[in-house]
Amino acid sequence: MIISTLFFDLDDTLYPPSSGLWLQIRDRIGRYMLERVGIPADRVRILQRQYFEQYGTTLRGLEANHNIDVADFLAFVHDVPLRDYIQPDPQLRAVLQAIPAKKFIFTNADTKHAERVLRVLELEDCFDGCVDVVAISPYCKPMPQTFSIA
Repeated sequence: MIISTLFFDLDDTLYPPSSGLWLQIRDRIGRYMLERVGIPADRVRILQRQYFEQYGTTLRGLEANHNIDVADFLAFVHDVPLRDYIQPDPQLRAVLQAIPAKKFIFTNADTKHAERVLRVLELEDCFDGCVDVVAISPYCKPMPQTFSIA
């Protein structure tokens, strides 16, 4: 069987978890909950974990319980100086270029964030597109419905 299409996760997959980028994004999610939604500081981490466990992402929990603006949330939490955390990996680029199948990013982030990350990693030409959290709404990875949509 020939594999014609592959899906790649983005954050903490195309760059190492040790980069600290996801920790920065997680902190900005907490700041969003505090500053934009008005959740008390002592409840932020509790609700962040609860929403992640119940809804699959904090975003989906905030949507369900606080009627947030998804675009505003995504812009806020991904407003991070990426180059401070990640850098190109020539070996990864070579591996991706050697794969003859179509390659797509499949992420619980938005396409704008994915494009920024790929640009910093110098991998933007290695992928054929992106399936993002907006495209799979109201679901999120790893819910089975998302794979049908992708």
